[in-house]
Amino acid sequence: MLNSLLIFILVFFFLYIALFTVYFALIVIVSAIRPKKKSELDKLDYKNLIVIVYSHNNEKTVVKLLEQLNKQDYPKSNYQIHIILDNCTDNSSNKLEFVGGAKLWRLTDDTPFGRDKAVSWLLENLMSFKKVDGYVFLNANRIVRNDFLSCVNEALEKNAVVVGSSEIYLEDADFYEKVWSNVNEYNVNIMRQGRANLGLAVPIDSDVMAMRHSVLEKIQCIDFKDANAELKYSFLLTSVNYPPIFVQKMKTYVSSLDYEVRRPTFAFKMSLFLHCINFKSLTNPKFLEFLLSLFKPNPIILIGLLVLIGIYSFNYYFLFDFPWSVTLAVILAVAFGVSVYKSHLYVKPLIYLASCPFFTLCDALADMPVLKKIFKLKKKMQKTFVEKIAVPVTVTNGKHIFSCSLELISDGGFKKAVFRYKNKKQETTQSYVRMCDAVKNISDLLEQHGFRMKICQSCAYFAPKIDGTNNMIKGYCNQRAVENQNCTDLPETLLWSSCEYYIPEEVNKVIDISDYIKNK
Repeated sequence: MLNSLLIFILVFFFLYIALFTVYFALIVIVSAIRPKKKSELDKLDYKNLIVIVYSHNNEKTVVKLLEQLNKQDYPKSNYQIHIILDNCTDNSSNKLEFVGGAKLWRLTDDTPFGRDKAVSWLLENLMSFKKVDGYVFLNANRIVRNDFLSCVNEALEKNAVVVGSSEIYLEDADFYEKVWSNVNEYNVNIMRQGRANLGLAVPIDSDVMAMRHSVLEKIQCIDFKDANAELKYSFLLTSVNYPPIFVQKMKTYVSSLDYEVRRPTFAFKMSLFLHCINFKSLTNPKFLEFLLSLFKPNPIILIGLLVLIGIYSFNYYFLFDFPWSVTLAVILAVAFGVSVYKSHLYVKPLIYLASCPFFTLCDALADMPVLKKIFKLKKKMQKTFVEKIAVPVTVTNGKHIFSCSLELISDGGFKKAVFRYKNKKQETTQSYVRMCDAVKNISDLLEQHGFRMKICQSCAYFAPKIDGTNNMIKGYCNQRAVENQNCTDLPETLLWSSCEYYIPEEVNKVIDISDYIKNK
C-alpha cells in the first residue's frame, strides 16, 4: 500500500517536472524572437494619454522624471502629466513648479495616503476628462527615455493593458540588491519576454504600466496596494479578457537604492489559486495558464525531486525509467544554459542569479501556514481574516415585495455574497476579487428566477465611484441631478442601499429617466 502511494506521488511529480521542462524550454526558445520593426508606412495615430506619477519624498528623481517627460518625442498636445505629491516633506513641490509642464496634486494629511488610495482618488477626478485614450502609471523613482510615450502608444495599439520593464542600475548595492538586479535582468530578457511573445499575461507593475481608457471604464477601479493586490488585480483583468502584456520597449531606469522587491506571498498565491480554479477558468485558456503559472517550482526543489526520481528509477521498477529522468535533466540544463547566455549573465552575475532560489525558498517556508501556526502567528491573523456583514435588501417579482437579507463576506481578500429569504438561500457561484462583482452575481441569479433586488447597484440613478481600496462598493445617486440640472452636490451611497426613488438600471440615465417617471 505504501509502495503504491509512493509510486503514485513520484509519477505525479515526474509529470509535473516534464510539463515544466517543456514550458520552460518553450519560453526560452520564443524569448529569442524579436518583433518586426515598423516601417514608415505603418505610423500609428497619436493617442491622448494621461501620465500619472505617484511621488512620496522622491525629490532626487521626480524632477528629472518630469524633465524627461517634457522632452518626449510625442506631440505635447496629446499627453498630460499629473503628479501626486503624497504628503511630501522634501522640496519636491517647489522644484517641480520651477520645471513646469505638469499638474501637481498635493495631498496633505498626518500620514501618507499610499499609492493605491491616492491614484484612485485622482482617477475619480480625471475619468470625466473627454478624449482620453489611455492612462500611464509611473513611480516617481523612475527615469524614462525620450521615446517612452511613443513606445506606450505603440503598445496600447496592440494590447489593452501593458506592463513596462525596469532596468536597475547598481548604486552602493549590497549582496541582496545585486541578487535581485540580476534576477530582474534574467526575468526581463527570458521569462517575461517569452511570455510576451506567446501573448501570455504577467502580473501588473504599478511602477510602470499603462491601460486603455475603455478598460478603466469597464473595470472601474485600480488596485495598487501591494504585491498581493497587484497580482489579484492582474487576474481580474485577465478574467475579463484584458491580460496584462509585458512590453520590454517601455523601459524605465531605477537605482538599486530606490528599487523595492515586491513579491506575492506563497500563502496568498495558494489562496488565489483555490478561489479562482473553477469551471469558468477551465474555459479561458489564458486565464488558466496564468493561474497555473503561480506554481513554477523553486529550482532547488526541482533539482531535488529530479534527483530523487532518478535514484528511484535507477534502483527500482518505475513507469518512467532512468533514461527519462536523464533526458529531462539534459533538456533543463541546455535550456537554462541558453537562457543564461542570452541574458549575458556570466560567472559573477550567475552566482548572484543562483543565490535567488535560496532567498525565495526561505520566504516561502516562512510564509507557510503550518509554520505560522507553530509560531502562533495564525491566531493573530484570523481575527481579521474573515469579515462578514448582513444588510437588509428589498426584492420584488413585479407583484409583491419581500424583505430579505444579503450577507457580504470577505475571506482572505476574496469576496462572496449570500442572499437569504426565510429558510432559503442563494450563494455566489464563485469567489470574486471585488464585492461589486459578487453582488452583481447574486442579482443576476435572482433575475434568472424572475426576482429583482431593488438596490442602488441595479438602479438607473446609480453611478459607481472609482475607489480601488473599497472594491467599488461606493457610488453616487444622480436622482437630484435629474430633477435639478444645476445640482452638483451628489450624495454618496453604497451599492446595496435602496430608497423610494429606485428605477431599473436598464432605463437610460440621461434620456429616458424623465419619461419613465412621467409614465410610471
